[in-house]
Amino acid sequence: MSELLALPGFIVSMVAGVAGLIAVFVTLYVHFREHPRREFSWEVRYAPLVASRVHGLPKLSVAYDGRAVPNPHLVTIEVASTGRADISSSNFDGQKPVLFDLGVPVLDEVDQDASQSNFSARLDFTQNESTIRLAPALLPKQFSFRASYICEGAPRCQPNIELADTNIREGLRPKQRVKFEYAWLFYAAVTAGLVALYYEMYGFKP
Repeated sequence: MSELLALPGFIVSMVAGVAGLIAVFVTLYVHFREHPRREFSWEVRYAPLVASRVHGLPKLSVAYDGRAVPNPHLVTIEVASTGRADISSSNFDGQKPVLFDLGVPVLDEVDQDASQSNFSARLDFTQNESTIRLAPALLPKQFSFRASYICEGAPRCQPNIELADTNIREGLRPKQRVKFEYAWLFYAAVTAGLVALYYEMYGFKP
């Protein structure tokens, strides 16, 4: 009789254990799929600095450092190493730099800052040319930096990114590590296992 009473608890424990293992494997699969070993993420944003047409002020003009700029834009480029491993300088295929061709002249750099200051990676440009360059350098995991520029005209970014064994992603990743629904599934399975264990130990007595 005691064996029959213990059977439901054993079955529940087995089911909860299998569900827990499945939840763990699903969580790990999703995590590794969404966070490749090496990943280079980039994003370019831009906005006009003045309205394209100012009604009633036909003689108004905009100049930068004494040069007339009829359609100035502020461009911000942000790059990040969002994978689980560092991107080394050897991952730059043929030691070629990463290029962001904006299609319009770059007049000047406004600012540039990095999440960590002890690394040499930075974006460079040549005044009045259209290309922003990232020379081969170490990009440790979770490292990111951002730079802003003043351009003449509305940019249309054409990236040229050649990195070996590295996933290229347009757009930056959110900070979260694991999706909430998968984490919830994992904790639910663990809770079910604890409940089943209590049920088996104390739920029935012969």
